[in-house]
Amino acid sequence: MLRGLFLSLLVLLLSSTVQAFECFEPSPVYLSLGEQYFESDDDRIQVQGNEKKLEVLEKLKGEWDGQLSELICEGSEEQPEPYYREGEVEADIRPSNTALLLMSLSKEYNSHYFEGDKVFLMNKGSMFSLRINDDYAMAHERERRGHGGIRHGSRFVEVFSEVFIHTADAITVEWVLFSNGVFVYSQRLVLERD
Repeated sequence: MLRGLFLSLLVLLLSSTVQAFECFEPSPVYLSLGEQYFESDDDRIQVQGNEKKLEVLEKLKGEWDGQLSELICEGSEEQPEPYYREGEVEADIRPSNTALLLMSLSKEYNSHYFEGDKVFLMNKGSMFSLRINDDYAMAHERERRGHGGIRHGSRFVEVFSEVFIHTADAITVEWVLFSNGVFVYSQRLVLERD
């Protein structure tokens, strides 16, 4: 009961936070770099994945459950249509060769709609910044990603991700996604260890 109360209070507190970006708002990095945004990768940092400070993220591996909230931008830049949804989530955080944080998510919306998702955050080859301490991790990454095959083209993706470690058994994971320089998606997970 205490666990459920903690989760409910935390979700209530976090869901009242004002969204940092409006749909299709330009990335602050794009605004500062201009067209170099799509080409600049000289400032990428090198992360092997075995650095001592990464042990904080290693301790998060395992099964979690909790609440999620998402903002999906639909429509166009001229007529944005923000779509909000909330639900329950089960997360399995596991090892990955390419990302510091790989989560397999099972989402349930309105007690009947289920969706699976794999989220790779803090990709080792695309980070421009990484900050980690005992109760917090933050990363900024940019890279070109395919749309699902050669015929479908590619898009330039930028992700800001944060992990707040409240206790060994309670975390919040948030990320915002920019596609081709504009904000299109955000997600917040409030999780407790299963």
